[in-house]
Amino acid sequence: MKKSIIAVITAVAMLSGILSACAGSSAGTNAPAAGNSAAATAAAESTAAATTAAETTAAATTAAAETTAAAAETATAAAPAGGTVNLNHTDALSGETGDKLDPYTFSLYYNYDWWGIKEWGADAISKSWSQLYNITIEQSKPDSDAAGKLNLMISSGDLPDVIQMDRGADNMRMAQLGLFQDLAPLEAKNPNFDNTLKESTRNLLKIDGKLYSIPHWARSIPTGGNDCWIYDKKIYEACGSPDLTTFEGLYNYAKAVKANVATNEAGASVIPFSTGNNADAFTKILFGFWRSFGGPNWADLYTAHINGHIQSVLRDPLFRTVALEANKWYREGLIVDSQFTDTNDQLVEKFSDGRVGLLYYDMSQDSVNHFRQILMQNHPGDTYDVMRNPVYPPANGVDPKKIYADAKETPGWNVLCITTKAKNPQRIFDFLSYMLTKQGSIEMMYGPQGDWWDSLNENGSPILKTAEAETPTTEKDRIGSWTWSFCSFSDWVDLVKFDVNKMQPPEKQDWVITMQSDVLTPIMFVTDEYVGFNTLIDPQSDLGINKQAIWDQITAEAPKMIMAASADECNKILDDLIAFADAHGMKDIESTYDASHQEILKVQGGSMYDR
Repeated sequence: MKKSIIAVITAVAMLSGILSACAGSSAGTNAPAAGNSAAATAAAESTAAATTAAETTAAATTAAAETTAAAAETATAAAPAGGTVNLNHTDALSGETGDKLDPYTFSLYYNYDWWGIKEWGADAISKSWSQLYNITIEQSKPDSDAAGKLNLMISSGDLPDVIQMDRGADNMRMAQLGLFQDLAPLEAKNPNFDNTLKESTRNLLKIDGKLYSIPHWARSIPTGGNDCWIYDKKIYEACGSPDLTTFEGLYNYAKAVKANVATNEAGASVIPFSTGNNADAFTKILFGFWRSFGGPNWADLYTAHINGHIQSVLRDPLFRTVALEANKWYREGLIVDSQFTDTNDQLVEKFSDGRVGLLYYDMSQDSVNHFRQILMQNHPGDTYDVMRNPVYPPANGVDPKKIYADAKETPGWNVLCITTKAKNPQRIFDFLSYMLTKQGSIEMMYGPQGDWWDSLNENGSPILKTAEAETPTTEKDRIGSWTWSFCSFSDWVDLVKFDVNKMQPPEKQDWVITMQSDVLTPIMFVTDEYVGFNTLIDPQSDLGINKQAIWDQITAEAPKMIMAASADECNKILDDLIAFADAHGMKDIESTYDASHQEILKVQGGSMYDR
């Protein structure tokens, strides 16, 4: 019971901080989350009509009023008793078990060319789920040009059974074309989905009054943590262990890497600074720098809460400073050309081979691609360390209190949509909604009962036979730990993994989980003040077409801005980009976003970005 009490106290303390910020102080804040009591009044139907902004705002503001009940309910939810417990899977199957179901194969398409695909049924988790639900998943993704491949799918009607994609214009367009299954009939037959996600969150995801999306990484409380500054221990020590508590310190360290550590132990070239995912590396770099200069978190289309309103960050003088800084890093050889051409796998290979001195990267990826674990196995004595105190080193004397950590939205990241091509959408929905439950979350991380764990503690968390830190990568791969995290609920995943990790002595605790629970979660916050922006404008309208043109131009020009031959050229590219955006209706887009934003702020008592 002691651990249960500690868990509740921690959750209440977290809530107290959130709620005190919501009291309407002059600093202004918001802390929306999911809940039940007021959600019935939230009509957040994300449509292209003029009323969409008001409806989305209503749902977001309703969510803001429900933080206390939602997080408290999540933190104190009844858990199975200790001892050996057979997890009950029948709820997800509407009372049916695998041997009563006919074999069913469905296709799953990840709308990301960087997505890594593993073989279904080759590990313990997918094998167990396959047997339990009598399903097989055929996965695919675009090799390149994800947008072009998606447009071809839509025009030809050659759709997968399930598509995982970003919330936004393409998702809304496909829903309005009638290409997605309405989830209401499926929800009526299986309560797991509604029991996991609060009504206010479901309302935020609606399009034209209907819910088509199963959210990935939805939440009600701020937990986890992703992008942060990371450095290679051996390279750092070879550079004299310099001070990294300021952004200038990061810059000087990257310069020292270039000057002093040309190659690693195997003779491969060392890169001073890198980030992940070449598809949007320019955003990672620019936002990572922007954050250290005190800029607020970004919303859709490079917009943010600036001077009390939603504005394009491109026009803000701070963005010009950041762009010129990134360009300086490139011109001095601290950012290399391959950053924008390497595949994700190639980047990870460099990370895990001790070839990068400084990273701005999603540290939680070590649970998936094991970049740090592989480095430690192949290069004894080496490791990656996360920056802390501060986590995000400030630039130019910026007050550390003005540096914004990760903000989490209750609908999470992207969504899975069952298309009208699916022959048995209920079977798919049952399985995906199961993945969002506490049981599904436990199995996604730790495998089926009887393998890595046999019993649960008093909080309903699995008691591992071997600590994660002592479990070899090959064993985790055999189990499939974190391999199938494509449909997950953040609250359960984080609360369970934090509890499992704390059961271990400090020397056996998992690096990712410890960093998230002890370093990143304490500085994070939940806010829905940007939710729904990317669905406010009809993608088929003139403004919607212009909005896409602006994004395409940003995608094309931002890397050029970083890789410009001179500061003058960088400035010109930015000036041209601003002119292009303004010529394509950027001010109208800002006004549309800001109208929704201001209504939310009235209820919340201000913005999280006005401190």
